[in-house]
Amino acid sequence: MSRGSIAAEELRPGITLLRVTGEHDLYTAPDLRDQLKQALATGSVIVDLSEATFVDSSILGALLSARQRAAEDGRGFAVSLARDASRTVRQVFEITGLIPAMPVVSSVDEAASTMAGDRNGQHDQGDR
Repeated sequence: MSRGSIAAEELRPGITLLRVTGEHDLYTAPDLRDQLKQALATGSVIVDLSEATFVDSSILGALLSARQRAAEDGRGFAVSLARDASRTVRQVFEITGLIPAMPVVSSVDEAASTMAGDRNGQHDQGDR
């Protein structure tokens, strides 16, 4: 299995974008965990999985842990998965029921807009 890559960039002040590309599993999960930890130390995080071709349960675990940490620290957290992203990756999220829990949105812009409107990255429907 060829390994994927993870690239971090500051999307906006206080929001780090992690672009996850290629195949990710038990062997790349520690790198993802480290990058998530570093990014959450400075602000909110968007994980873009639109170019990922495979993720396993260790990657989901890293994402869930980061989501929990973000919630505890009052930071935004979202996963971006484009509608035309890998069917394999999308199915993992659909089968596990994690799309609303993460939350998973269809673009980086949508994730950033969600965070701009709600600092905790939650998808509450009511007015604040």
